[in-house]
Amino acid sequence: MNFKFVRQWLESMGIESNLQELSLVIGVTIILVASYITYVIARWVFDHAIERALRRAPERWYRALVDSGFFKRCANLAPVVIINSFIPVLFTGDFESWQSPLRTAVGIYLTWVITSILTSIANFVSIAYDYTPKARDVPITGVIQVVKLVLVLMAIIITVAIIMNKSPMYLLSGFGAMTAILMVVFKDTLMGFVAGVQLATNRMVAIGDWIELPDHNVDGTIQEVGLITLKVENWDKTIVYLPTYVLINQSFKNWQGMIETGGRRMKRSLMIDLDSSKLLSDDELEKIVDTYFGKSVDEWLKENDLEKPVSNLTAFRIFADQYLKNHPKVRQDLTCMTRLMQPTAAGIPLEIYAFSSDTEWTKYEAIQSSIIEHLYSVLPEFGLRNYQYLNNQNAFSKNE
Repeated sequence: MNFKFVRQWLESMGIESNLQELSLVIGVTIILVASYITYVIARWVFDHAIERALRRAPERWYRALVDSGFFKRCANLAPVVIINSFIPVLFTGDFESWQSPLRTAVGIYLTWVITSILTSIANFVSIAYDYTPKARDVPITGVIQVVKLVLVLMAIIITVAIIMNKSPMYLLSGFGAMTAILMVVFKDTLMGFVAGVQLATNRMVAIGDWIELPDHNVDGTIQEVGLITLKVENWDKTIVYLPTYVLINQSFKNWQGMIETGGRRMKRSLMIDLDSSKLLSDDELEKIVDTYFGKSVDEWLKENDLEKPVSNLTAFRIFADQYLKNHPKVRQDLTCMTRLMQPTAAGIPLEIYAFSSDTEWTKYEAIQSSIIEHLYSVLPEFGLRNYQYLNNQNAFSKNE
């Protein structure tokens, strides 16, 4: 196809000056319009014809192709083909020297169109992978970002090669001497990639895990594991971005094991005034055993391997232990005990060590608080006092 008809039409209109320039402008306009129409047709084909072809495919595959922008970017190839085909037809005669720079521009544009299609394929793989069960345990966001980075670097090299009219291999040979500089420039990227591979291989963290790094004020759930950064949402709804390699270079706490186990540890102490500890008389012991254990004194002593006299501190410790073992929200298959710790200046601590069956923060705190509240309220019934410090008197006092 040639555009001599354009010049003939201009001559028939009585236009004699600048015929070559006017015919070129009209020809370029026709090609641009034709390219746009070709693009629209290509988009329609991808949006309708291919949609019907993929109708039987799983919904997640089609949605991944759409969300990745694959169809739209493939349609960009059609105008490139039209323009490249008509460059030698339009630019002839006095404008033949324009062919080389225009072909260079089209080659650069084609390079980046193909690069965008390849990156959309990487996006497709990432989106499709997110639908799989392994996506949470082994995120591939970092790997996808590395692939995109390599594609962009290759596109830059090819673009420079096209401009210089050199082979891309000629440019790549020169990058060997720049390795040290590239290592410095992309230090965080390379370290992040290596860390991301280690995290994924060892399954150290996953999206949704609760991690804690006190040195970086991190205490929340992982939202995204990227090539360079790790996105964490703290419990106070603040967002923290960390270098990925921090999880490799420093120690951190991952609470996911606790969540998967279904039991969250409770470790609280009741501070008891040691001066309130005493040996129980037979009447006092019988009253406590009958009220809080529902057994005879002899049976209770035998069951707990005790002999008279018994202190009120011992009786309360056994009561607290049995209260935990009978609590419906305390895991009995995990460690459950009460123990007396080393006495301190603030009294003797009676530690509650058990696991709640609810790991959700609010429910866990409610269970833990209800246990401590009940034990504190029963404490006086055993003749014991909690130890409390009064700031306004600058002295220790015993809460009667």
